[in-house]
Amino acid sequence: MDLLDELESMAINISDPSTNMIISDVDVERWQVLFGLSRPEAAQAIEAHRNDFTKTRVSDELWEAVRPNKEPEGFDREAYEYSITQKRVINTKATTATIESGTFIVQLGGPLNCAGAIQEAAQLNAPPQLATGVGEHGQTQFCEIDVLAKSMLVAWLAEHHPSFRPIIVRLAKAKKDLCSRTLAPMLGVDSTLPQHRAVADSFTPLPRQNDYPVWYFFYGTLADPQVLTQHLGLEEKQPSFLPAHVCGGQVRTWAGKYKALVDAPMENQVFGSAFLVTSREQEEALRFYETDKYDVVRCRIVTEDDTLDGLTFRFNGTEGLEELKQ
Repeated sequence: MDLLDELESMAINISDPSTNMIISDVDVERWQVLFGLSRPEAAQAIEAHRNDFTKTRVSDELWEAVRPNKEPEGFDREAYEYSITQKRVINTKATTATIESGTFIVQLGGPLNCAGAIQEAAQLNAPPQLATGVGEHGQTQFCEIDVLAKSMLVAWLAEHHPSFRPIIVRLAKAKKDLCSRTLAPMLGVDSTLPQHRAVADSFTPLPRQNDYPVWYFFYGTLADPQVLTQHLGLEEKQPSFLPAHVCGGQVRTWAGKYKALVDAPMENQVFGSAFLVTSREQEEALRFYETDKYDVVRCRIVTEDDTLDGLTFRFNGTEGLEELKQ
């Protein structure tokens, strides 16, 4: 659309007398079903759409052509125009950080009854890995997706199965995505810089993504034996900690009370404890404890007797960070 067309469209939207700012319950319920929104989200989306003077408008001819197919799916003209806008927004959001963050689990069922269906709906490169769990009606299967895949999946359902309500739950779990070719991500090190890149094809960064047992460095509440024992359900009363420190970090606070390890020059040292995590199940419990405010990153853990290739939890934001009060 060129500038003149854009201006003309805006003028039409501004002067359109049919725009009704009274949001009816029927409209709210329609948008809840079509776009997977809560009631407040649906009302907010309708209001924002009606106040958007740059929104896409469909011609009378186009609406009459698609109406026989779209009305049985629950669309009216306004909802159809919004769906076109959302598809465009989703495609552009893939390269921005303005969408919500996090990881989600999806329960298989209805049109999302297998890994292939999830792959198609969410436009994934490969079928997601499935896990078996317990749902409302007994044993069922789930898969894990990221926020972009969730957006794609919701848009696909709105277009192809508008009456289906998927079960999608947000997981507040620390991200773990260790590169198999470089040290990234690593505390205090920008692994993309030339001096930190691997010089040999045979280089294997450690720890690897699924190495167990694996050493972790704890610097906050997880370094408290009682907290760790309770959270991991350890049988012994006191977990086996090693006094240790890491380089390349500093501890600050966020939200006024939570300790947050962030990158710093390599001469900076942070003191805490090393703990050997023995299984994926233990690690999963730790990642849920720290939440998605943190990422799992590589680090070198220095003890009295050795230097260990290990992992730690690094804060992944900047908002609300404060200097640690001694």
